[in-house]
Amino acid sequence: MGADLRNEPCLVLDIDDSLTKAVLIDKTEQGYAIKGTSQTSTTVDPPNLDVTIGAEKAAKDLGHSVGKALWAADGPSKGLRFLCSSSTGGSLYMMVAGITSMISAESAQRAALGAGALLIDVFSKDYPRPDYEMVERMRSMKPDIFLLAGGTDGGAVQQVLDMARLIKTADVRPRFGSKYKLPMIYAGNIEIRNQVSETLSEERYATKAVDNVRPAVERENLGPAKEAIYDSFMEHVIVHSPGYSKLVSWVDEPIIPTQAAIGKILYAYALERQVNLLAVDVGGATTDVYSIYHSVFNRSLNADIGLTYGISNIAKMAGIEKVMRWIPKEMSEREVRNIIGNMMVQQPPSLTSDEILVQQAAAREAMRLAVENHKEIASRLKGVSVRRDIGDIFSQAFESTYLDMMKTQVVLGRGRVFTQNQTTEATILLLDALQPQGVTEIMIDRLGVMPHLGMLLKESPQGAVQLLSRECLLKLGTCLAPKGRGNRSGVAMWIRMTKADGTTTEDEVSFGELRTLALGNGDKARLEVTPRRGLDIGRGNGRRLEVDVVGGELGLIVDARGRPLEVPAEKHLLAKWGKSLTPNQQSFA
Repeated sequence: MGADLRNEPCLVLDIDDSLTKAVLIDKTEQGYAIKGTSQTSTTVDPPNLDVTIGAEKAAKDLGHSVGKALWAADGPSKGLRFLCSSSTGGSLYMMVAGITSMISAESAQRAALGAGALLIDVFSKDYPRPDYEMVERMRSMKPDIFLLAGGTDGGAVQQVLDMARLIKTADVRPRFGSKYKLPMIYAGNIEIRNQVSETLSEERYATKAVDNVRPAVERENLGPAKEAIYDSFMEHVIVHSPGYSKLVSWVDEPIIPTQAAIGKILYAYALERQVNLLAVDVGGATTDVYSIYHSVFNRSLNADIGLTYGISNIAKMAGIEKVMRWIPKEMSEREVRNIIGNMMVQQPPSLTSDEILVQQAAAREAMRLAVENHKEIASRLKGVSVRRDIGDIFSQAFESTYLDMMKTQVVLGRGRVFTQNQTTEATILLLDALQPQGVTEIMIDRLGVMPHLGMLLKESPQGAVQLLSRECLLKLGTCLAPKGRGNRSGVAMWIRMTKADGTTTEDEVSFGELRTLALGNGDKARLEVTPRRGLDIGRGNGRRLEVDVVGGELGLIVDARGRPLEVPAEKHLLAKWGKSLTPNQQSFA
């Protein structure tokens, strides 16, 4: 991490469609600290039509609570840094195009998603639809930004120019109206930049050429395209929303999409700790997945899949029976569908006990669907020749996706469904939906300030990661979960735990058990775990693992229900699972 460049307090705002959240961050003798937070309704819609009204109110409320003047008559007070991220107006809508769907178009997708975009369509020359259909589709969409890729550097020329001509023919219009020029980013073969720019002339598009997202088949370079997306978002997109032109004049750094800010802080955290991390952000209308594996960042978005506006789509995509299988009491399909419909239309501020059960069941399926989709995005570069030996045939070393739960060291949940419930319920949600394997730290975002910390990174990289670890993330526990199936009546593994004070405990864990072992939050211990034959805790079939772990709110979590997890038809077993995790409980019978 680089050295901090400034010592002024930072007022950081994140603005979404409903809430404007302000955070004050300042330096103390112990390091950086969050001095306070406040939130108010976003004022980008009628009758206010000025986002700065909500920004001012959030800042003034925060200043009142911390006893400090944060807002002057003409904007943020002097002597502090003012930063902002935003996802108003449904976030950043983008279309991307490439030459081949498996190579250039896929790299363009990753660049757009990594920059916080919501992809509304992807085009490529190898799609099984004629050119006129692509033109009609492009013409019917209203993106905020269009990203064109294609050809390695010095590679394809004619196909790239053909795609540029299709885009020219479509005369794609921006979401904010035909009087604005649509930002067009070209991130393909650098040798034909001028030809592409001439085709996509300034009369129709605000075209900007950057380095190739796929300069060679075996190499990806997404950074320049992401930065160009941030610049276009700031210069051409967000300024058209009510009041944003004034807000832009106040900020000390460019406003970037909320999802991009979250991705930045998660990436910095994973690199700082040198861990593989999987994070799920379950919202009302969308579910985002972020992953960092072997220092490679990926993000995917499941649009219209969430727990309010998007809850009916979960039942539609997963199937109502998949949702109902997680409900630990007998409920009819009609009852469940009625609850889902009411939650989608009314978005009640408080939930009944049955509504909570249905919401939690839907959350499991939302995460499962999102992670399955994420595997396609978090994939190794296609088109690259890979040499394999006979041993690789019997391993997963060359799986197309980076996502490997056995190699995932941190699982993180973000969203109200985790913070509005007890820590035990939040933990069960993540264990059931993501099914971690081996040894995994289970965490949630308890403060909801990841976007703010992502914006702080440029100002203070050390402070941002420090705050995320110390104040934002709540460690629920370290989970031991063997991969494989076994006999429900047999022993799954033997655990010997030696704590820092030298005390030692030994436990036998039966297959099917879900329980906790006593280990204080933040306390360290040395584990010797021996799984029975047929189960793998991270070292191979039946092989012993020695590992150092740290306890959390629930101590050490032992999940011997098997992987893949089989959801029992007996409702009383589901109810038992829900009561199994007691903070720092020594055993569960």
